[in-house]
Amino acid sequence: MVDGKRSLGTGSHHNGKTSLADGTRVEKNSPNIQAIGIVDELNSLIGMAIASECGSDVREVLSETQEELVSLAGELSAPGSALLGHAALRRVEGELARWAAELPAATGVVLPRGTMAAALCFKARATCRTLERELVGLSDVDPIPFRGSIATSYADVLADLLLALARTVNRRANAEATARMSPVQAASGREPPLTVTQGVDQVFGLRSNEPLE
Repeated sequence: MVDGKRSLGTGSHHNGKTSLADGTRVEKNSPNIQAIGIVDELNSLIGMAIASECGSDVREVLSETQEELVSLAGELSAPGSALLGHAALRRVEGELARWAAELPAATGVVLPRGTMAAALCFKARATCRTLERELVGLSDVDPIPFRGSIATSYADVLADLLLALARTVNRRANAEATARMSPVQAASGREPPLTVTQGVDQVFGLRSNEPLE
């Protein structure tokens, strides 16, 4: 995260190391710093979406998300701090339910394109999934700092919310596009049906509780 109270440069070189919040020196490619970097990238992408023609209601949701991501970055810089509260998870869950309720089921694999605002939300979603995988890896290596943390669950739900927002923006502009064939169908060599399989919909459209056949 960018701290406006600090200078843009540190004024010294640290030979590939940096500090966590408690002063612990770690390599700049250490797992926690890698995760913080992904949060920073995600927040920057969301900032780009906010600066685009996404709509005032979408902009409001994204702006609140940026504040929560600052807390998440702080939590990763201070392992065990659990700075991202349960209220943040409840918020993104509520927003996902609200936005998904207004969307029809995807009739194919939703392509990450359309308007610039939607494309940025799609890219943010993909980065959020990268963050989720990084958080899972962190908790597998050292689960103690993640006790009581909702970081991984938050990233999971946020990714779905970003997809719902991307689809909403595109549908408002009549710009939603779907692939001619799903990855599962392409691998099997089958002709694409009229609607996408439920399993692929879980990945590229809004989630379904139906199992992959």
